[in-house]
Amino acid sequence: MEKNTRKDRKGWMIGCFWALLIVPNLVWPAVSPLMKEENTENRVLAQFPELSRENFQEYPGEIEDYINDHAAFRSQLLSLNAGINLALFQSVDNPQVIRGKDGWYFFDNGISIKDYRGQNLYSEEEMVGIVSKVQEADAYFKGQGVEFAIVLAPNKEEIYSEYMPPWYTRLSPVTRYDQLAQGLSQFTEVPVVAPKAYFLENRDRLWYFKTDTHWNEAGGFVAGQMLVEALGGEPVSVDEVIIPYDYRGPGDLALLFHMPDAFLEDYFCIVHGYYDDVEVEIDRPFGNEMLVRTRAEEAPDERNIAFYRDSFASVMVEKFSRYFKEVDYYHWQAFQPEYLEEKKPDVLVYEVVERDFARLMDDLDVMMEVRWGE
Repeated sequence: MEKNTRKDRKGWMIGCFWALLIVPNLVWPAVSPLMKEENTENRVLAQFPELSRENFQEYPGEIEDYINDHAAFRSQLLSLNAGINLALFQSVDNPQVIRGKDGWYFFDNGISIKDYRGQNLYSEEEMVGIVSKVQEADAYFKGQGVEFAIVLAPNKEEIYSEYMPPWYTRLSPVTRYDQLAQGLSQFTEVPVVAPKAYFLENRDRLWYFKTDTHWNEAGGFVAGQMLVEALGGEPVSVDEVIIPYDYRGPGDLALLFHMPDAFLEDYFCIVHGYYDDVEVEIDRPFGNEMLVRTRAEEAPDERNIAFYRDSFASVMVEKFSRYFKEVDYYHWQAFQPEYLEEKKPDVLVYEVVERDFARLMDDLDVMMEVRWGE
């Protein structure tokens, strides 16, 4: 009798196991249209691989990656797991995400924390090399009749350090952002926009998203107006426009660990009252933000601006483009020298976030590959 009971229990457990594997896949086709089907993981999901001689050995692993990425109820189960971790353990299960205080989250890609702690300060030799490279680039562009300017976007961890966990101690009051901003301003003639000090001194508004690594529309507006001023234009103070805040969906950090909506508290804002009568034509040739071209016939400044930039400039497009007649935004990962050769700008702006400063020397070399009139 006891033997039969054990056998029945074992059979029941095996049946439950197979039911857990099979039933979700049977139910999913019927319920998936009612659920979110878009990719919410802030990465490219694996595509179904085609078998060939080249990928014969890797094919089984590629199939496994595809199955894992497209499993039934994957997104819902990951969100459930993230919610349990937050509710019971106040933790996130992605090592790149830091849970801060009061609903703030921060980025840990190794470099960001070294920036924050002051562990990667530039040596004197490194600073001399960077200054020399910037001077070289400035001279090159000036020789082509193009003005050069730089925008340095600060890491969120430094701007909202009061929300960082206390165990991330700071080893130096100076960071490499401070070194670079000061060195370029002091030893080059290049206009340098470094809004870190402004963000730290003005705390009446949110400048960055709580669940995202980027500055928000207000932060981008401030940086854009600093750039307008640096280029000899007439900036508008953030106090002269209307910036209402409203709830937004999850940012890139929230997506990294599948934060459930129940735990989400974040805000976006839209700037009102800045050249609202200027109509901007926006063209995205690739259908995304990698290349954006804008034109505003009634803009107050006739110049053509080109941005060699990262994702921080994305929130600047809608408002900054109202001031200049033409602005082209080239994401550094999609940039090709012929873009600028075909359309020579009056001003070339290099925008880069602090955590990517290691790219600076290479980026300048890439930009100097542009040849005008040759």
